[in-house]
Amino acid sequence: MMNTTTYDAIVVGLNVVDILFELPEKVTEGEKHEVSRLLIQGGAPAGNAACGLASMGWKTGFVGKLGRNTLSTVSRTELRRYGVSESLLQETPEAQPAVAVVAIDQQGERTVYYSLTGYKKLTPQEIPAEAVKNCRLVLVDGYETEGALETLRIAHEHGIPSVLDIETGDAELMRKAMTLGTDTILPLAGALELAGCESMEETLRKLSRWTPGRVIITDGVNGSWALIENDLFHQPAFKVEAVDTTGCGDAYHAGYASALLDALPLKLRMEFAAFFASRVALQFGGRTQLPNAASLKTEDLSGLSAELKNYIRNKE
Repeated sequence: MMNTTTYDAIVVGLNVVDILFELPEKVTEGEKHEVSRLLIQGGAPAGNAACGLASMGWKTGFVGKLGRNTLSTVSRTELRRYGVSESLLQETPEAQPAVAVVAIDQQGERTVYYSLTGYKKLTPQEIPAEAVKNCRLVLVDGYETEGALETLRIAHEHGIPSVLDIETGDAELMRKAMTLGTDTILPLAGALELAGCESMEETLRKLSRWTPGRVIITDGVNGSWALIENDLFHQPAFKVEAVDTTGCGDAYHAGYASALLDALPLKLRMEFAAFFASRVALQFGGRTQLPNAASLKTEDLSGLSAELKNYIRNKE
């Protein structure tokens, strides 16, 4: 039966269940340790971005495979909790999400250990072409390579904006994805490796020549950069007392995509993305404090531009 739902955003990418715990101040190898905080929730760049978009009120569908097992149940429940549609999920009995064990230190920085055992990747034929053709935006990551490329190809053919969350991978495939996408967001380390350059600006200018769209480079607390009319633009990160940085990059992508859906100019998209991400760092877990339009109105907006303050105050 064909799915006739029209989506604001369709997300294609890795689906993960996170097991997060806070490291004790002192760890002795080979011994048992009680931890003060432990949390199980959905994760991954695409999964978190889908939840962030849905949290902001956009009708969001996530494309992926889930089976009949505990991890799949957790994943479905988490997506549903944030309002992500389950209609594009495909049931494959033996499939399960990837698993990430996230150790968070006393400064809020995290170390991730993950397993892809049992994870089933999407083929191009499994991308819901009609749903993609009729949506307003797609967001893909660099892990579901074949599915992402097919999604981008359809979006490109139909003039649909696309946000690429690329961290690492095959350079040729990443370059191909960039030629199809409209907005590519890369972390600095991955961008430097991909471009083979030594400086951020040189890297940004080189990668920008690979795509007719926009390239944004992010670097955590150091902010993000893009070219606007060939001039370098820097968006600082918003300084907060971080509890946990898990999912902050994913939240940046969700905030950026949400602002793109609202047709904000590039500077405001980057500013909103940075602010959106900063809210996530205030709680333990990448999805624990995903903002929504109502909650953002209650935040301290004093550090924002006048344009972004006005946008947030009037956002439905």
